[in-house]
Amino acid sequence: MERKAASSRKIYLLLVLFFIALPLSLDYLRETPAGRYLTWLNSGIGIGGTKITIINIVYLILFLVLFMFASRVIRDTLQNRVLSRTRMDIGTRSSFVNIVIYAFWILAIYTGLNILGINLSSLAFMAGALGIGIGFGLQNIINNFVSGIILLFDPSIQVGDMVQVGDDWGMVSRINIRTTVVQSFDNASLIIPNSQMLSNRITNWSFQDPKVRRQVDVGVAYGSDVHLVRDLLLQIAAEIPEVLGDPAPRVDFMDFGNSALIFRIRFWISSPEHWLTAPTEFRFRIDEEFKKHDIEIAFPQQDIHIRSASGLHDVFSKEGASPKLAHDK
Repeated sequence: MERKAASSRKIYLLLVLFFIALPLSLDYLRETPAGRYLTWLNSGIGIGGTKITIINIVYLILFLVLFMFASRVIRDTLQNRVLSRTRMDIGTRSSFVNIVIYAFWILAIYTGLNILGINLSSLAFMAGALGIGIGFGLQNIINNFVSGIILLFDPSIQVGDMVQVGDDWGMVSRINIRTTVVQSFDNASLIIPNSQMLSNRITNWSFQDPKVRRQVDVGVAYGSDVHLVRDLLLQIAAEIPEVLGDPAPRVDFMDFGNSALIFRIRFWISSPEHWLTAPTEFRFRIDEEFKKHDIEIAFPQQDIHIRSASGLHDVFSKEGASPKLAHDK
């Protein structure tokens, strides 16, 4: 990673030097006898009362390259050096950084138009036409853009939150200007339009309080010591690091099932990240502890009691057995 970052910085530095040297060399050459061959630099197109020349475009490209480099430096500095030392959570830090970068982009667009020499008042007609186009063809894009701005200020969904979108689970990794990226447990990136994040039902398991309650059911055979079962379940809960002691776990004797006595232990975990790992570890420990204490984990079974059957007495007599059969009629 460090090598890639170093190579990227070298590339940016070379580009910056190239675009700095290019306009300076062009200005110098225009003052020389060879300058007559560079008259095309002053050619361009007119917009309103403004003439956009090739040299202005070169300066604009230079500015954008410098701005992209500066914005990346500002993003890395804010995320890794400044905001990481504060008490702000990861979602608030990400929203703050995105707002700062968006503000820089607005400033860059305004500055770029000034570099080209474009008067914003001369673009009033184009802005009106653009507004009509937005109203008809770009309404979904604008809707997602505005929704993205709302998500940046809305604490209900932030970067780092564990969310459930339909049947998919994942962690919010980025809130972009048009889409929200949710990284699923299968390492798939769910690209969700920002408007859907606001209009659809989203379950946020990390909102305000990261604690989550989980439960595990277990059935034991009839005749088992029910008090020992309860004590063992509470003991297992106390030994699993992800299970919180406050709120305390609780064991419920749910029902007398057809083949088992049904128990349910409810417990709280510290983070949605342990949604699957904590119950899985609980079931491993239940199987281990119940075997140590000779508690049978029940499974579906049926006992058949034969009260009468014609000819069955002769069968047992031939085998040397003499079962007592009750003949009920």
